[in-house]
Amino acid sequence: MNKRDNIINYWKPILISLLILYGSITSGKSLTIISLFNFPYMDKVIHMFMYFILSLTILASLIRSGKRKKMDHIIITFVWVVSYGMLMEVFQFYLTQTRSADILDILANTTGCILAILIYHYIKNTWWKKIL
Repeated sequence: MNKRDNIINYWKPILISLLILYGSITSGKSLTIISLFNFPYMDKVIHMFMYFILSLTILASLIRSGKRKKMDHIIITFVWVVSYGMLMEVFQFYLTQTRSADILDILANTTGCILAILIYHYIKNTWWKKIL
């Protein structure tokens, strides 16, 4: 797979990663768009959802590339997503004044990743596969 094919295959995870980066280093007040759904730990649910989507798109892209075994796809996805989530927490700690690192965010990110890996097996043969 050449460089162009890699970009085409991985554009969704790249885009979602950039959205997560933006959300991680932007002030939390500017991101509070929907006050209707404001409930305790809402930010953890958002973390879980974003990393769930990131994990699904990475896993789908790795599987589409067809270069590795299934277990390798799962391990790469898990390591990539959990490491990225930890990096975002480090960025929040060192690069922002309005955000702080939180171990519960890392736990929510990891939970989203694990759920995506578990659920992917069931949705891979549905119409969702075209979206991923």
